Amino acid sequence: MAIDNIVVPEQSGKQPSNGQSEFEQQGLFSWSTIQDRLRESIISIRCSSAMFFDTESPGCGNATGFVVDAEQGIVLSNRHVMGPGPSYHKGTFFNNAEVFLQPCYYDPIHDFSFFRYDPAELQSFTPKAIQLCPEKAQSGLEFRLVGNDSNEKMSVHSGELSQMDRNAPDYGSGFNDFNTFYIQASTTSKGGSSGSPVVNIEGQAVALNAGGSNQSLSCFLLPLHRIVYAFEYIRRREIPPRGTLQTVFKHITHVQAERFGLDPTAAVQEGGRTQDATGFLIVDKILPDGPASGSLQVGDIVISINDKPVAEFPEMSAIVDAAVDREISVKVYSGGIFRTESVAVQDLYSVTPSKILRLGGAVLHDMSLQKAVYASAPIYGVYIAIDTNGFIPEKYRDCRHVIYAVNDVPTPNLDTLMDVLADVKRDEPAVLTIKNMHDLRNENVVIARHPQITLPNAVFTRSPATGFWSSAPYAGMAVPSKADSISTMSASESEETTTAVDSVFAKSSGIGSFADAFAQSTVVIEASSICPADNGGFESDSGIGLVLDKRLGILLCCADLATNPTHMYAVVFGGLARVPATLAYMHPLYPVCFLKYDPALLAEEEEAVGAVAVSDLDMAGDRARSQDMPLDVGEQVTVYVGSTSRGIAKTPATVLSRSIAGSTTCDWCMNHRYFKTEVFGLAPAVALGSTSIGVVCDGKGRIGGLWVQQPTCRHQSSSGGFMVGLDIALVLPVLQSLRVAEDEVDIVRVLDVEFSSRSLATARVLGVGDQHIRQMSRGPNAQSSVFMVSRILSRRGPDEPALEVGDIVLSVDGRPVRHINDLACLYSRDLARLRIVRKRVEQTVVLPTTGLSGVSTRHVVCWAGGFMQKPWKRVLERANRIPSDVYTYTSFSGSPVNAELSETSTFVTAIDEQPVQTLDDAVRIIQALKSESAQDFNARVAGGKAFSSGMMPGRDVIVRGVTLAGQELVGTIRTNDHYFPAWQIRRGPKASDFWAWSAI
Repeated sequence: MAIDNIVVPEQSGKQPSNGQSEFEQQGLFSWSTIQDRLRESIISIRCSSAMFFDTESPGCGNATGFVVDAEQGIVLSNRHVMGPGPSYHKGTFFNNAEVFLQPCYYDPIHDFSFFRYDPAELQSFTPKAIQLCPEKAQSGLEFRLVGNDSNEKMSVHSGELSQMDRNAPDYGSGFNDFNTFYIQASTTSKGGSSGSPVVNIEGQAVALNAGGSNQSLSCFLLPLHRIVYAFEYIRRREIPPRGTLQTVFKHITHVQAERFGLDPTAAVQEGGRTQDATGFLIVDKILPDGPASGSLQVGDIVISINDKPVAEFPEMSAIVDAAVDREISVKVYSGGIFRTESVAVQDLYSVTPSKILRLGGAVLHDMSLQKAVYASAPIYGVYIAIDTNGFIPEKYRDCRHVIYAVNDVPTPNLDTLMDVLADVKRDEPAVLTIKNMHDLRNENVVIARHPQITLPNAVFTRSPATGFWSSAPYAGMAVPSKADSISTMSASESEETTTAVDSVFAKSSGIGSFADAFAQSTVVIEASSICPADNGGFESDSGIGLVLDKRLGILLCCADLATNPTHMYAVVFGGLARVPATLAYMHPLYPVCFLKYDPALLAEEEEAVGAVAVSDLDMAGDRARSQDMPLDVGEQVTVYVGSTSRGIAKTPATVLSRSIAGSTTCDWCMNHRYFKTEVFGLAPAVALGSTSIGVVCDGKGRIGGLWVQQPTCRHQSSSGGFMVGLDIALVLPVLQSLRVAEDEVDIVRVLDVEFSSRSLATARVLGVGDQHIRQMSRGPNAQSSVFMVSRILSRRGPDEPALEVGDIVLSVDGRPVRHINDLACLYSRDLARLRIVRKRVEQTVVLPTTGLSGVSTRHVVCWAGGFMQKPWKRVLERANRIPSDVYTYTSFSGSPVNAELSETSTFVTAIDEQPVQTLDDAVRIIQALKSESAQDFNARVAGGKAFSSGMMPGRDVIVRGVTLAGQELVGTIRTNDHYFPAWQIRRGPKASDFWAWSAI
């Protein structure tokens, strides 16, 4: 062969005694020049996967590709670099020239893919194509792996090919190659080198880097035989024919074959081959109901196919790919017998999913060959890739479950499921028959309910001609049966929401009149979020709530059911009636929240299912203990806890202590921060689920407190929280305000500082007078400590009166401070008159208080995959300065924001060099940035039109921001209006207002 007019002798693979190759000795090629010779051909690929699909999850990464056809702009890389689902990619050459890559083809089984770029986008140079030479890969060959190791451009790693017939590596539950050899070698390459060419000294690719071992320096290289086969079709803009038997074969050595009883001589006599082969192919796995099921058997050793000796994977693949939709004759050996079986070759693309249904936040698609092989399951049903909004019960969203039927209609594939759901209304439940891929013997019948608000339901379809995915609206479960409609569920259907307690549940009859009322006030609350907000992610949960006012529809539940302000709620009464609810008030100081539902909707539901017994839990009436009489240490009490089946747990206990519960959030956590407050403890400590709530009654049956879990951040405790008792006096003012207010309740006022207790002896040293100390230490309400400011949570202006660290507060509005609760919450007081000791001097100050909203987040914007909202209180506490009222803290994995902005916990101050102060400013700017070509692009993808470039609708935008520490940042992102269009959700000012979604 000739390269650059130099005649190159054939390579022997032997190394001369001086350590130089034949080419180096003759001065033709040198390893020292390999980088210069290949640098124009290597591309650094920035890959972004937009959705959960098959074996892949959304995310961003860096990898390598190399040019194999410069005239057409064809780039070779790995399948796992492209990803089988919706994705977008950008390539960067050695001179920082950037091109958009079109994901034109990925192999359904093997780890290779082809991209295209527009050669016209490269004006400064023309890349050189690297020649693919699979036949030159041989054991002992010295090679260089040239790529972008750890995203460092043009990293070169040396090595020597060793094992040439290794079986495909097992990577676990994700993508796994099979029915091919891999080449094993040792190099120091790491992440980012996926898709790198493995080149010989001539600069020819002899293999494709695909993976590696975490325990050693071994790397796994994919041979090029099937890549070259597919490449010829790709150059003609055709799809290479691919066949499958739904069977996994493994390679075994001659010695292993003999252990199975196969005599090599007999194998040759039966048409097999032993010369020039290192072993045989053996059937390792056969998928149920596949083409080979019932004919081939696990353990069959392949002798020949269509009377051609087959001992290696390239031979078998060539025959199978050439016989799609036809039968082949397979001669095998097993159990001492040679036999011939006729097996139909199935089109591999027919079992490769190419359609996605996004329904109620769930991502659904056909069962894939990859997943079926991993689970040894049939290719049947609809696979649940993910569910973020609570459409499917939580325990069936773990990437192991498949929908086998909907409303008792079998769903062998996604098209059938879509047909079944086409006429189902949005508020009607769908009965799903679900199986675990690893336990197909057992079925699970569950109820799926479409969330109130989600991203629009849509069908995404991959275009074989372009590799892009188009989207179209899906009409199923889109239209409600009636306005504000509600649906019903039986008691047996509510088993998905259970709460565990240590006590034994008993039906309410026979326990007493309060127990009857308590049981009838107990409801099941289901919660699922629309999007991340206030440091909460995509979450769904269920727990127990208590009806406080059935006339106005006011409920009380624990704070763990309101970790995200975008939660959508449904309340189940008596296991029969199910109505929607809204978050009316999340208490900013104590771990409880209030919900509201429309009693008229409950009345409508009762007309259909019959009357449901609902009682008020009278926390402010005759059943309540006086607010001036908190439960004392040593008092005998009873704790009542409800269950999903309206049974109750009644547990006797003793008030063990009264103490100060400290802050529940560490300094670096952005979760809601609960202030210090006085709580009581019980013995025994009645254990509840994190989403349950209990009522504590004194010896006379009067309600004296609530028993809830105080959440902690994940840095402090893995258990999620600890149980505390709250005096009812702490929360009753909110209930009273909700009864009279229609708009948002805003009565909680604080001094916006944290306090720590100091002993009276220490207080005397710090300047507290003897008269105040005597007053505190005597009488029935004697206390042994005072409270000192330990931390300022929000700064005031230099001329505004404010507390200082070290101040000791003696009284508030003339009332001595005996408990931390006297300081923690100042309901409805805009000003507070404080008697303090500052620097050993007693003085009086009048300070403005700070109002805390119960629902601070009512507007969330999603742009380029990043979420923006008004900063919540914890952000305001941690920020050195507040430059704008727009804060972003997270993004969709795989989105432009996720890919290109290194810091997402940021105040946004400018978009496209236009100043941003409010979310409305951001929306106005984003609307102007929207690409006008997005709809045309989607239509062209749906129509299979050809593209010369991988550019997707969007534009480069400069974004400016400020971190919590006050550091100014600037960066650019390339928006993607096709896979990540802009949208927003808003909620009105009323407690009963629901969230509403709209496109921007």
